[in-house]
Amino acid sequence: MKSAARAKPEGGTTESKPRGFRAWLRRRRWRVTGAVITLLGAVLALSSCNMPGPKATPEQIAALARDTLPAQPATAAEKEVPALSYLHSGDPSKPRVIYIHGTPGDATGWADFLVDPVMGCESIAVDRLGFGKSGPKGGGGVDSFEMQAKAIAPLLVKQGGKWPIVVGHSLGGPIAAWIAGAYPDKVSGLVIVAGSLDPDLEKPGLGQEIATTDLARFLMPRALDNSMGELNAAKAQTKLLAPLLEKITCPVVVIHGTTDELVPYANVAYIQKMVTHAASLQVFTIQKQGHFVPWERPELIREAVEDLVKPTGAGAAGAATPSPAPTPSAPSGQGTPK
Repeated sequence: MKSAARAKPEGGTTESKPRGFRAWLRRRRWRVTGAVITLLGAVLALSSCNMPGPKATPEQIAALARDTLPAQPATAAEKEVPALSYLHSGDPSKPRVIYIHGTPGDATGWADFLVDPVMGCESIAVDRLGFGKSGPKGGGGVDSFEMQAKAIAPLLVKQGGKWPIVVGHSLGGPIAAWIAGAYPDKVSGLVIVAGSLDPDLEKPGLGQEIATTDLARFLMPRALDNSMGELNAAKAQTKLLAPLLEKITCPVVVIHGTTDELVPYANVAYIQKMVTHAASLQVFTIQKQGHFVPWERPELIREAVEDLVKPTGAGAAGAATPSPAPTPSAPSGQGTPK
């Protein structure tokens, strides 16, 4: 018995369908192409996260003490704040310095500042929520600056006659600023290192846009996945931060490199404009310096912290001498370390 003839499509001849894998690939060629581009973009975007690290040896880092703040239970008005893990060292009878990493990252990025604490001060480096050994349970991320700040807030303890100094690098910068604005009576000094605070400068490039797609994030390990979530939310979160900046009353030091390709130097002008009630605001510009100041110019951070720890802590950093600000609206001086 002959098989029925296949009907010809209108206006054309009959074409046989490819079979097997080639058929599957052809039917899904645009999806496959998109997936390949996504993964390539993710690799390119995340390659920018290849960064120098602390000089401390693995043995020195392993020897640092670790502790955990338990989760703060949910209330009728607020969600549960996940547990926060942190490394610590130094003399607990001296003022406390709290170091906050960027994204991605963890407490070990500040290991050099714990292995050799500034002035012997008690030094704490946190694993921010979503990174390292901190919560939340299940491994999810926490994009909210407010929640990140609440997790760190119990560490704001007065010691050696002084409230803590808070230091934040990169995305840790706006979180440190949130802490200083939300708890102004519990922070004695703020150091923002290459901090991303200006919402208008949160403009992801093509690589980041691709890397933050659902498919790319699905294939990423926890730290990178949570980092992509934070980068997606950064514009909205920095907008929420803005009203708190004028509530910062402690001395503030801003350290930023002119050739920072990850967090534009233009963030400095935004900080000068928005932080209007700080006891002092010192800006230290590092010529031809990129994003990774904690590992490439750690002495500037050390000197800024040391100055803030002193009873007269005015926020000077390094050997540079502050000079008048370039614009009348700037609330402080600006130095240029060489």
